[in-house]
Amino acid sequence: MEKPIVACIQHRLTVSENAADYDAHLSRFLRMAKAKGAVLALFPELSGLGSAIPTFSGWRNSLLKKAKGQPTGLWQRTKAKLAGGAANITRADLNQTLVETLSAMPESLHDAYVSGFSNLARQYDMTIVAGSLYELEPRSNTIQNVSLVFGPDGSLLGRQAKAVLSPRDQAVTHPAEGWGVIPTPAGRVGILLGNDALYPEPARILAYQGADMLLTMAAVTRPATYHKIRQAAQARCQENQLYGMVSFLVGPDPFADADAPQFVGKSAIFAPLDFTPRFSGVMVEVGSPLAEGVITAEWDYPALEALWQESDTPLRREMPLLQAGPILANVYGSAVPLADAEQLMLEAPAVIVEDEKPEAEETEPATDEALTDDDSQPLPALQPLLPDATIALFEDDFLAEVALESNAEEEADSEAEDPDSPAEEALSPQADAEAPSGDDLPAVEPEMDAGETEQTVEPEVAPVAEVTEPAVTADPDLDLDAVPPPPPPPPAIEETEAEADAADEQVEAPLESSGPAVIATPEADDESQPWWKRVLS
Repeated sequence: MEKPIVACIQHRLTVSENAADYDAHLSRFLRMAKAKGAVLALFPELSGLGSAIPTFSGWRNSLLKKAKGQPTGLWQRTKAKLAGGAANITRADLNQTLVETLSAMPESLHDAYVSGFSNLARQYDMTIVAGSLYELEPRSNTIQNVSLVFGPDGSLLGRQAKAVLSPRDQAVTHPAEGWGVIPTPAGRVGILLGNDALYPEPARILAYQGADMLLTMAAVTRPATYHKIRQAAQARCQENQLYGMVSFLVGPDPFADADAPQFVGKSAIFAPLDFTPRFSGVMVEVGSPLAEGVITAEWDYPALEALWQESDTPLRREMPLLQAGPILANVYGSAVPLADAEQLMLEAPAVIVEDEKPEAEETEPATDEALTDDDSQPLPALQPLLPDATIALFEDDFLAEVALESNAEEEADSEAEDPDSPAEEALSPQADAEAPSGDDLPAVEPEMDAGETEQTVEPEVAPVAEVTEPAVTADPDLDLDAVPPPPPPPPAIEETEAEADAADEQVEAPLESSGPAVIATPEADDESQPWWKRVLS
């Protein structure tokens, strides 16, 4: 069945004088579910106890049945009040009767339960996950809180007992041994009773067994507990990407005192977030936590299987089993609850550190030796601990650092050997061409001759060097106009005004730098030039 319609029923636990009345009470909800096309119906926890009440015999129990029944007319309500007063006087107690019946004749409760739900499943041609009942488990011979599943033909398809017991259950029942999937025409059913839904492990076990749905049933009297179970049931569906339902029992508790809190809860049908409006995970829910009702929804199994393969959150395809498996095996194998597992978890890292410590001590000297003896060799101390790719990365970084340090040392040595200042090395080729060569410059003696004065240039003074020329005596009778023009300069030394200015700027650089000034000596005068030209130059 690819797209079944399922129904979730929320009802009161009524007290009926006979089995037919209780069956009629349940039929109201099944008729509504059938009218909506449902092929599977889920009842709440402990609703099966309603089929056991008609089997209680004795006049005290008869008084309680009349007192806690559902009177419709004025006379019936009057009789119910009178019966209730008499029951209080005689200290009649349905809970005590239930305990006595479970101890003396548990088979009578089982027969009434099976007969009622089996007939309803056959009558409405529907798979029914019946509400739980306290009954005898034949293999262990213990009383358990059990839910039975019936097929459309009324046959018994399977059973599931409650494992995590509430305080109410602990008084009369024993926990189940585990969880198992029940095949039905509507799909493979996984059942979680009450507190079983609060833990992720039961649902994950059912998911591993191939469950198509997770059906949760509960009967609680505290609103906080109802919210915990409902949110937990929804979480179990989301973390396993499955459809699910939660059915709550509501109304007064006939097995408790009259002033006891009532059963409370809001039943709902769940689906993966991708299939629900506003990504809430809730397909439909009952409107009130105290009212009875029936809700239905359609489940699309092909779409669910496609989600398992195409979802961007591959919860079923990618699971951290390698990381969590060893830890969970240690914890679960010790069979201790979370509150007692603190010491167990603290001991786990200590064992790992102890195993690695000797290996780390052996590798430390080898690492130092590899760094000092031979820089071109790989780091042997890291080879047992790191993969080859990581070792190669460390080698490249190490050799690059050694080469960088070697280049820095070579540059420092070359600067020590070459005392020339950076300003002197910055001269352009053009300035070198204008400046006289080293062969033409006079040798600079460290000591000055007598009568000579040392010429120095201050950095802030304009870079104009005074050049000493031989004294030239001008002839006053010399006709300047009769002097022939000087021949043109050779092409090799021809330069433009811009080039001359650039050369002057470059020659000025060493004058502004620190240290003794270097005064360039001009080349030998050309005798072919007139004296005034030589003086002006």
